[in-house]
Amino acid sequence: MLSRFDTLLTRIVILVVAAVLSTFILVFFIVQFQMSSRDEGPRDALHFAETALLELQSRDWPEGMSESELKQLKIDTYFIADFPLVGPSTGDHHDQLRARLGLSDETPLGVAMSGPGFDPDGKVRGPPRGGRPAGDGPQQMFPPGAGDRDRPLAKRDFNPQHGAVVSIGLDENRWVNLRTELVSMDSPRPSLLPMIVLIVLMIGIGIWAAVNAINPLRQMAKAANMLAADYKHEPLVEQGPSDVREALRAFNRMGRRLETTVAGQRQLLAAIGHDLRTPITSLKLKVEMLSDPNERERMSRALSELERITEAALAAATAGQSDEPFQPVDMHSLVDSLVEDLCDLGLAVTFEDTDARPIVMGRSDELTRALRNLVENAVRYGDTARVHLIERQGRAIVTIQDDGPGIPGDSLERVFEPLVRLEHSRNRETGGHGLGLHIAKNLIEAHDGRIELENALDGGLLATIILPLKTAA
Repeated sequence: MLSRFDTLLTRIVILVVAAVLSTFILVFFIVQFQMSSRDEGPRDALHFAETALLELQSRDWPEGMSESELKQLKIDTYFIADFPLVGPSTGDHHDQLRARLGLSDETPLGVAMSGPGFDPDGKVRGPPRGGRPAGDGPQQMFPPGAGDRDRPLAKRDFNPQHGAVVSIGLDENRWVNLRTELVSMDSPRPSLLPMIVLIVLMIGIGIWAAVNAINPLRQMAKAANMLAADYKHEPLVEQGPSDVREALRAFNRMGRRLETTVAGQRQLLAAIGHDLRTPITSLKLKVEMLSDPNERERMSRALSELERITEAALAAATAGQSDEPFQPVDMHSLVDSLVEDLCDLGLAVTFEDTDARPIVMGRSDELTRALRNLVENAVRYGDTARVHLIERQGRAIVTIQDDGPGIPGDSLERVFEPLVRLEHSRNRETGGHGLGLHIAKNLIEAHDGRIELENALDGGLLATIILPLKTAA
């Protein structure tokens, strides 16, 4: 039931939703990290104060400390006087400090955080290290609860440093006063690591989804190219979303039916061609027995034409259907040998020698046959054939140009169809049977190549064969 909803569209929607949700979740954690980091400064200052007070308490509140001891405990000021730097008050920080120091509720305790105890210039209103305040003590004591609200707004909001000031009453006239060093409170910047993880995650999900969606289509495209080349169908694995599976299933049905149909037609054509050989041979024997020389010559020509058509039909039926494996083929040697053979037969064919030595994968017999058909066509309809070979952009390119009348533009593709002749240049007297180009096209396409025809600017027809080079192992 749920498989009906497993479509490519559904997967894309799920991918987008997952990407958005993961982004929100990661941003949430980044914001939480940033907010918690902002609160760490004051707690760090109080932690320094607690650590120092515990050490001083263990030493029974000494009257003074050396510079090295103050620096080690991260204390800026420590002294005992008859007045507090911070008046007694209450709050969460006070309860925490009482618990850590084991102070009773009756012990006077003053704590100022995030600015209380500092003047607008960032200095504590009190004496220098180890000394008394300038003036009488009570006049310099901060009122309970004094803090950022008593400071200028600009200084309160943008002061990048904070500290803790603590005053503990040992008795009525004896107070322990301590101020910590300033703690930097610059707004922490989120780490780049979460951002990098997010980007990598999104890219990874995108690549995975794209590959997962495209792979079946790539397999279909590859199978379609193979089917177009030799009409042999390799069944595809029907996997993926439901709509993709349905497309693969339909392609498999089409491939099987096309392969069966083409194979049946080829078998029928081959059987007819094969069966025609026996009566043709019998007729040839009977024609030789005719007493009239003219009649005998006329009948012999007709039988020869019928035999050529039969052989061409058999060749067309089996073009590209060999079970022989592909082997590396040196196109320069193949073309040079073919041109030499045709020249020995008296055909006007030339091959311009070149340094190009392209190697392709294929069957040398089939490639030779395809090239021979094109060269013989060029000589038949253009008197001469000029063959060139080059290597360009991973392709072996063979061009064959003649000096004939060319082909009308609207017939350049049609001439590849079987039994198609152009009446003004191709007739039975020239020996054309309309299957040479068709056979050549099938053979070249079976090698993953293609044939292009065009009328040359300087006259004649230009045929181009393009074959992929052998890839490096």
